[in-house]
Order: sequence, then C-alpha cells, then structure tokens
Amino acid sequence: MPAMRSLLPEAIGSDATPPVTKEPVDVETEVQRAQELGKKILNSHSVVKEGTVVAALKACESAAALIVAADRKQSKAKPLPAGDEGKTTTAASALLSLDERPPLKLPPSLSVTVELLSKLAYEILLHPPVYISPSILAYYINTQSLLQRPSSFPEIFTLYAAKPAPDPSSQSVPPTYKPQDPSAASAAIPEELANRALNSAIQTKNLPLSLEIIEASFGQTAFQKAKFLRKALTPLSVAGLTPIAAYSLASHFSAQQAAMDESTFTMYAMAGIMTYVTCVGSIGMLALLTANDQMVRVTYMKGLPLRVRWLREEERAAIDRVAMSFGFSSEEKFGEESTSEWEILDEWCREKQLVLDAVELMDGME
Repeated sequence: MPAMRSLLPEAIGSDATPPVTKEPVDVETEVQRAQELGKKILNSHSVVKEGTVVAALKACESAAALIVAADRKQSKAKPLPAGDEGKTTTAASALLSLDERPPLKLPPSLSVTVELLSKLAYEILLHPPVYISPSILAYYINTQSLLQRPSSFPEIFTLYAAKPAPDPSSQSVPPTYKPQDPSAASAAIPEELANRALNSAIQTKNLPLSLEIIEASFGQTAFQKAKFLRKALTPLSVAGLTPIAAYSLASHFSAQQAAMDESTFTMYAMAGIMTYVTCVGSIGMLALLTANDQMVRVTYMKGLPLRVRWLREEERAAIDRVAMSFGFSSEEKFGEESTSEWEILDEWCREKQLVLDAVELMDGME
C-alpha cells in the first residue's frame, strides 16, 4: 500500500471493465460476490490491501453495469445502436452512455439491490483500515454514478483528503494510523474523477450537490497546489535557468567577434538575449492568462490577479458547466432565470469572486 498518493491521475478506464467471461453473469450472482468480498473487508480490523478493496469495488461496479443493462431492456427508452443488440453491457460502455441515460426506473427488487450496492461501497470506503487510493476512488465514483447515487461524493472527497492512513508496516490490531494533511498536493482529487462525479450530480438535477462536489474537489487548496506542481513547476524551473543559458550564449558570441572587448560584448549580448526572452515570454504568458474564449456564463470579477485566475480555472469551468446545465439553453434567455436555486448559484459565484452572466459580456451589450 503506497504511503503517498500520486499527484497525477492514474489511467482510469483501462481496467474498469470486468473480466470477460464465457458464461453470462446475472445481477444476483454478481451482487452476491460483491457482498462476500465486502463482508471480508468490513470484518477485518487489520490493514486491508488495495487489491482486495479494488476487487470488491470491481464486483460492485460490474453489478451496477448489469443493473443498467436490465433497466435498458425494461424501459427501452434508449434503443441500442445497430449491431450492438448482442453485445454485453459492461461498466465501461455503461459509463460512456451515462450522460445520455434517463433516470433509473427499476422494479422494487432491483431498487433494493441498488441501495444495497451503494451502501456497501460507501461502507467499504468508510472502513478505517481501508486506505483510499486514486484507483479505489475511481471505482467508487464509477459504481455510484452507474447507480445514480452521487450524494456521498462530497463526503468521500473530504475523506480522501483527510482520512488517517493505516501504517502498512503496523503489526497491531487495529493498526496504527498516520494523520493526513488535507491541504497537501497529494490530497487533491484527480481532475478526471472530479468531473465524472460532477457529471453524475448534474444528471440527477441536483444543484446544491453539484456545488458541494465543486467545493470539495476543485475548490480545495490541495487541488491548486497539485496543479502548480504539475503544470507550472517545470516551466518556472526552465525560466530560472535562462540567465545561465543567456550568459553561455553571450560568452560564445563574444569569442567570435573582434569589434569590442569580450567582457563588454558579453554584457551587451546577455542584456539583449534576456530582454528578448523576457518580452516575448511576458506577452505569451499574458495571452495565456487572459484568454476567455472558453468562458460562457461564468467569468472572473474585475481585479482578480491573473495567477489566481489560472489556479482557479478548473473551478470556474466546473461552475460554468453547472450554470449551462441548470439554466436556459438558449443564449437569448441567458440572465432571465429567476428560480430560488438560481439565486443561490448567483450568490455562490459572488462569494467565489465570480460573475454569473456579466451584462457587459452578453451579445449586443458590448
């Protein structure tokens, strides 16, 4: 079990599909297997290996995919594409069609099964000896998204960042635990998983839950730290080496000329190189940080520093997506929403130093 999480999201989806079997597996069999694996974990008071947890959550995910297939067959609300009638619905294929699926309409027996699977996956992650790794979190989000039960995502995101990690070398029962820093970069929710959780909340038409998910993922200091380490640390390190490279080039050029003293030429050449790099780099950074073509309904308040805008761009984009999902779809009606939920979203944006439907940016109001 790793002591620290990776700052980069793991490749998710390659192993999300349950193993292909020659004989079809029914919902009851897969649910029973998930229960058996889950009970072993919940009854254990020692450190639980990541592979054991992944196997249990894989079974939950597989059962959820079978439930989606059963719902599709019963409702026939979304016919299968031509040529796919004979194919088995897997977790991966069900997740790909998640945004287009209507709410589950299940018979009482399957509704009970959905609640059972959702609660089982939730209790596994809450179990103290279970360390929540990025892959475990991915399977949990997949399962709850398939079951259309995203209400626990904010709590699980907080738990992912702050849950004490069991010491893998501990031989005691229960094991010793190490406290985690919720603001550390390693506690950041991977962007792909945060977006997947947000899509699930949007599909269930739950605006407060969508905002809670954004706050528990993109809105955390840990996410901003992880973004800085992942995207800005290398360019800044290279920029720090620019004076050394400029001096080397200037020294080389001074040795190739005889117009003036070498030390004087080196000084002028280095000044010229640094001026060129600084000017061009500044213009490029300014263009990058002030780009707003991706903004639709949510923009930044005036006066917000550019570095803050860059760090919070994923958060703004997520809120923008929520606004487009819960507001009017026609651009001519932007800003005309008057529901209580929309007022909550508007106030929430202002608290985040964001503007919802800035009048000066609307068509015809420039």
